[in-house]
Amino acid sequence: MQLQTPQISRLMLDVDRAMSIKYNTMVYELQRRGEKVLVMSLGEAFFQIPLYPMDNLPANAINHYSHSRGLPELRTRLCEYFQQEYDVPIDEEREILITAGSKIAIHMALMAILNPGDEVLFPEPAWVSYSEQVKLCRGIPVGIPYDKTIAEYAPYITPRTRALIINNPHNPRGSVYSEDELLALLQLAREHNLWLLSDEAYSDFVLDRSFISIGRLDREKRHSIIFNSMSKNYGISGWRIGYLIGNAEIVDAVLRINEHLITCPATILEYYLARHFYDLLEVTKPQIRDLLLKRQQLSAYMDRIGLKYLPGTATFYFFVSIAPSKLGSEEFCTRLLNEDLICIVPGVGYGASCDSFVRVSIGAATLEENMHGLNKIKSLVDKTS
Repeated sequence: MQLQTPQISRLMLDVDRAMSIKYNTMVYELQRRGEKVLVMSLGEAFFQIPLYPMDNLPANAINHYSHSRGLPELRTRLCEYFQQEYDVPIDEEREILITAGSKIAIHMALMAILNPGDEVLFPEPAWVSYSEQVKLCRGIPVGIPYDKTIAEYAPYITPRTRALIINNPHNPRGSVYSEDELLALLQLAREHNLWLLSDEAYSDFVLDRSFISIGRLDREKRHSIIFNSMSKNYGISGWRIGYLIGNAEIVDAVLRINEHLITCPATILEYYLARHFYDLLEVTKPQIRDLLLKRQQLSAYMDRIGLKYLPGTATFYFFVSIAPSKLGSEEFCTRLLNEDLICIVPGVGYGASCDSFVRVSIGAATLEENMHGLNKIKSLVDKTS
């Protein structure tokens, strides 16, 4: 008798790897072989961050579970910050949930609102995990091509549409939604009884006060669910601390999922971040400003060398056009990595309409290194046109 191996779910055959992580894994493998790779693919900024003392944290508490909604002291800090910075009122007892990174918060929210076969819309380029998370929740992802305006979204809405996901400030465009745009999106959500999921993980990565949280406009959070990340804004991506903000009903629903999947974030990190919340902001805010000034310099540099990109002023990403190259974005990025040891992310990972773009991250390299990488991208575009 021939032994058979049990099969994995049919669902998993349709779920792709995260394109950005796929390429970063290729980098790690090259680095293990001793290759020096210019990394312009990482979804994080490299800040200089001091390690504050941990011996003054409560020794009996840090080794045990925290509150499943998140440490109360950290919830208080986050709610204060959202009120002060973004004019968003939050009930710290009922309307916020601290999670092990914002990525799982988005996934758990989708689990809480989707039934099998429900559709979720998102404008392209869309962060690489939105579509796959929708699939993992037995939903149907529907990308809206990158050249469509908000006024053109309505035809994509069907009786099965349950939610619309936006990213503000945007990864990978670097753009920020205006108040009029957000009001138009809220109006769509109200007219069609949709959830509006607003991924605001890069909320601090703006030079001015242009960022508006959707919670400022939907103050009762009837249609909006907000996601944010201490991992991104504090330059501590490896710590995996994010949070979800919504009305009490949706937070309670996500809480039930969280209790079965996560229990709580790492307690020691919650105590540490509650204790040093404002200390870290004093360190990271100036570095964010320096990074955004570097973005301005690189934007001007691309204008000089003739590299086109989608407009934006925020975050540390550019979505760069590789047209008129005859290569698809994945072939382009693989060739750039193999020939020049420069890693960027294929645009096709951000939506079917985006295969003539690549995502370039400037957060992990110097100004000069980034300029070198942009020159190589331009050279490969010219060579393959």
